[in-house]
Amino acid sequence: MSNRLLSLLILTLIMSGLFGVYYYFFVITTGNISFIINGSGISSLTLTSEFGNTTTRDCERNCLFENIPAVNYTVSVKRDEYIPLNKSFKLERGETKKVLIAMEKEVILTEQKKKKEDTITSLKLQKSIQDTLETHTGSIILGYRNNALYYALPNNIGWDIFKKKEKTEGREIFKIPEGIISTDSLDIYEWYIALENKGIFSFYSLENGAEMIFKFDETILSVKDTLDHNIKIITSPKGVFMYSTSEKTARINPLYDDIIQLSSGEIVALVKKSSREKQSLLSLKDTGNDFIFLIGQDTRERRILLQTPKNGKLLRYKDGEILFIEESSEILVVSNLK
Repeated sequence: MSNRLLSLLILTLIMSGLFGVYYYFFVITTGNISFIINGSGISSLTLTSEFGNTTTRDCERNCLFENIPAVNYTVSVKRDEYIPLNKSFKLERGETKKVLIAMEKEVILTEQKKKKEDTITSLKLQKSIQDTLETHTGSIILGYRNNALYYALPNNIGWDIFKKKEKTEGREIFKIPEGIISTDSLDIYEWYIALENKGIFSFYSLENGAEMIFKFDETILSVKDTLDHNIKIITSPKGVFMYSTSEKTARINPLYDDIIQLSSGEIVALVKKSSREKQSLLSLKDTGNDFIFLIGQDTRERRILLQTPKNGKLLRYKDGEILFIEESSEILVVSNLK
């Protein structure tokens, strides 16, 4: 063996020894990590060191790793119905570190499923008024809402609107004038009955029968209430409008294709993949998806709830559910929001 080769071997051994000393005294010194995970349910937590060593545990709320090397780590956390989370940090020698894991629910679209008890009750109520419907030619079932069946019976000058609940007689709640009633009113316009007379549409509140004629030239796809009784949301093929019933004016929303206001005051908004101008105003990347946003009531902070390749037509808010209506009119539920 030449002197040069021997010198190289000795130098390699010295460097390896120095690295071993460094690793032993400065790297392998241990510490503790306590992970605190929000929410309830079992999470799968994987802890990976900078040297590739991996440990996986099932944790609920708290997870403690004791006497582990004080090096850089990455933690990955997964839980059913939540967005997977990755986080990196450094554990110092002798440190007992607390790491908060704030997981967010994964908002998804699911098939709308009618409640079995509601379907049964609705059918029972329809059967209970069958004789009444048969003796009034032209009678119309309007729909089932809040444990009650609504129906319309024709009279000499228009329509009598009735409400029927289980174990009670059907009672008239108000009258509306003559015209053509949209049979799917309560599905399209939620709490309104749409009546057409000589090309003019009037909307009657299911709550009190109050009439509204919107000074609006476009096709009305949907009418929705807000927490302000003076403001209605009108959705048309051209976009979503905020309509003032006192001023009889409609103001288009330039950012969104449709919106709904939840009972909490928060707003859920839709931006279609085809609305390039709106996406640009919101600084959204063209991902080929429709976007659904949640907007805070007071802060107006906007965050993306969901991106979907489906083609949205509009949003609805019915019986506490946020509904995503596709162009094909298929109804999907925006699930796992809270």
